Amino acid sequence: MALSSPLPDKDDPVWSSPNGFVVRKDEGVTRLTGHETFAVKVTGEATDGALAFMSGLVEPGHGNVPHIHSKEDEAFYVLTGEFEFLNGNQRFTAHPGDFVYIPKGTRHAFRNLAQEPARLLVFYTPAGPEAFFLNYGSTGGPPEPWTQEKFDEVTDAIGAHNMVLLPGDDWH
Repeated sequence: MALSSPLPDKDDPVWSSPNGFVVRKDEGVTRLTGHETFAVKVTGEATDGALAFMSGLVEPGHGNVPHIHSKEDEAFYVLTGEFEFLNGNQRFTAHPGDFVYIPKGTRHAFRNLAQEPARLLVFYTPAGPEAFFLNYGSTGGPPEPWTQEKFDEVTDAIGAHNMVLLPGDDWH
């Protein structure tokens, strides 16, 4: 194959520096938040703040509170089940293989519509919100709903992680 632009010299580190990494399926830090179990697979620390990645399992009928991220875009990839998403004032259903992108400053939420636990992947760019799960998620036992007391406990932390909760009558 002939390239029109010159190639770097063979002693250039681009040829040999293994700067990437792999995270195996059984790796990551698992945290429970309400009726959600998230494995934080990649943190901002590992990507110099560029992105974070989590794998989630959401119990039937559950999801998160409508919110915004003031500095991060969030994206979802549905692996199993059926999720209802809120995107501003729009609602839609996402199925396995569907990708959902939510830019920063957009009110959004999701919930599992299936009758069994459902899986989705979550991406943040830049990284940051994954630290909330690491710092405030629980580490064991079956998922339990977050009480008002738990929400009150994490209110300051939510703001510190560039999130603003925006619950409303339009999301039940």
